[in-house]
Amino acid sequence: MAEKIDNYRRAVAAAIMLVVVLISFLIIRPFLVSILTAAALAYIFNPIYKYFLKSPFPLLGGKKTSSAMLTCALIILIVMIPAALTTSILTYEIRNGYTFLQDFLSNPNWSLPNLPSLLPGNIISPEQVRVTIGELISQVLGWLQNVLKGIPNVMLNIFVTIFSTYYFLKHGRDIYSFFQDLFPLPKGRYAQILSRFDDLSRGMILGQIVVGLIQGVLAWMGFLVVGVPNPVLWGFLTALISIIPLLGAAIVWVPIFIYLAITSYYTGIYWQPIAMLLWGTFVVSTIDNILKPKIVGESAKIHPLVILFGILGGIQLFGIPGILLGPLVLTIFDVVIVTYRETL
Repeated sequence: MAEKIDNYRRAVAAAIMLVVVLISFLIIRPFLVSILTAAALAYIFNPIYKYFLKSPFPLLGGKKTSSAMLTCALIILIVMIPAALTTSILTYEIRNGYTFLQDFLSNPNWSLPNLPSLLPGNIISPEQVRVTIGELISQVLGWLQNVLKGIPNVMLNIFVTIFSTYYFLKHGRDIYSFFQDLFPLPKGRYAQILSRFDDLSRGMILGQIVVGLIQGVLAWMGFLVVGVPNPVLWGFLTALISIIPLLGAAIVWVPIFIYLAITSYYTGIYWQPIAMLLWGTFVVSTIDNILKPKIVGESAKIHPLVILFGILGGIQLFGIPGILLGPLVLTIFDVVIVTYRETL
């Protein structure tokens, strides 16, 4: 009888725990992306937080609160403000570009007169070009609109992200100790896990995301100089495609070069396609081959499929923050699997 009562108490306690966990998840679910983003930002900027914590300045050195606040201020300055400005400009350019293309392609007088010899009218008719361009542009812009909806542009979500980042930075060691007590592992195992995770995340963050963002900025500069319409939109698309493995910035700037070359046939302005070709070939598409070997070591390499599935799946699940969260989650999965195999 005593054993039955004990089993009953355990079952009731487990049921109550399950209900509490479920309700807690439902409460934080609207802010789950913001909390996960805050955890990723706290991890990325943790070296800066430690630097401030060891600073000789009396207001920072050894003081967690002021060091965490200053780190969050840097995150706002480096990440949040540029993201908000880019989002507003992208929204404006996408809306105007989509409206212009819809009006232009729906014009009954739309035509391609004086086609160059490379595009003879008896092979490719203007109507076929119009339909193809319209479908392609609509799909691309529609996809970009869906991606931009995932950006946490609501003030409440931004507040939750910064607030959570502050506490993740300030109480990072406490969180580390909590997981050590919750999932006890052999001595030294957590140090190995963190070392492996640092290597993988370093290869993913620095080798893919940072270099991709640099390529996007360089492409935006080139598009702005040569007078390409909506340069922020094309620069953002270049950065996004550059981050994804097996793809490259040339997928964006080469079609733009072709567009400039075709328009120069009518306008007689040939410096624009030439400048775009030189800038895209020797700067935008070459910078990753220069930066990656210098900032990413051999031990920090991560399989391209992990990054590919992480980014694409992360965008589908989390929106724009999924570019960072997706590969990080798969990196954690990789570390957990390796740890599980080594522990058995």
